[in-house]
Amino acid sequence: MTHTFDAATEVRAEGDGRYAATLDPIWGVGEGLLNGGYLMALGVRAALAEGSHPDPLAVSATFLRPLPAGEVVVSVQPLRSGRTVSSYRVALGVDEGPPSVDLQVTAATLTGEAVWTDAAPPPIAPPADCLRTAMPGAGPTPPGLTRVLDYAFDPETSGWLAGTPGSEPLLNLWLRFTDGRPIDPLGLVLFCDACPPVLFAMGRFGWAPTIVMQVLIRAVPSPGWCQVEARARLIGGGFSDEEVAIWDSTGTLVAQSRQIAVPPRAG
Repeated sequence: MTHTFDAATEVRAEGDGRYAATLDPIWGVGEGLLNGGYLMALGVRAALAEGSHPDPLAVSATFLRPLPAGEVVVSVQPLRSGRTVSSYRVALGVDEGPPSVDLQVTAATLTGEAVWTDAAPPPIAPPADCLRTAMPGAGPTPPGLTRVLDYAFDPETSGWLAGTPGSEPLLNLWLRFTDGRPIDPLGLVLFCDACPPVLFAMGRFGWAPTIVMQVLIRAVPSPGWCQVEARARLIGGGFSDEEVAIWDSTGTLVAQSRQIAVPPRAG
């Protein structure tokens, strides 16, 4: 069985670090806009195809302009190849035009268990007791992500789903693929940008385009749901940050990310 995410991130080698791919509109966030985490994951897959390390360790992305669904060119430039890590520069664009997404990818082989961490997952209800309501504020076209990803929002921190938003930009939820695809390090790259914008929690709905983003993959997740916490530390000056932490079904911290975005307008 080919899972939806694997088919949507398939890359076709054309030689000399050049790959072709077809962007699937189902990985959208409404009104024809594709999710940044999906674009990052596709670029990472091309980088991994160039080397011997199987897992993404760190991914930095600059989003220069929107990419429409359809055919795309992925160019991979090896920067360093070592026994511990390998690094690549990756660009996504249409035909021979300027790149739309610029990535730097560091690959490794993820092994071992945590020696120390102070990042414990926050309290959350079991997935069966969480809210599965459709997300408001996405416009007339519902996000395609809601058809390929299964969201279960903590009822204690998700009043915005019931029309009673809170005062803090904080999301706490469970996340998994709807078709049962196991969550692996490549899937975690997507998950780091799969939450609604954190300002939804405060009742500010709308598109929040990402400017720059960094993802760190810390471990191979165990099977089952992943728990995701997303929060903003500062909203001001026309920009908002967003920090994401992801734990697997055993409570192991498996991914972290941080981004700068343009927040939705108030209202």
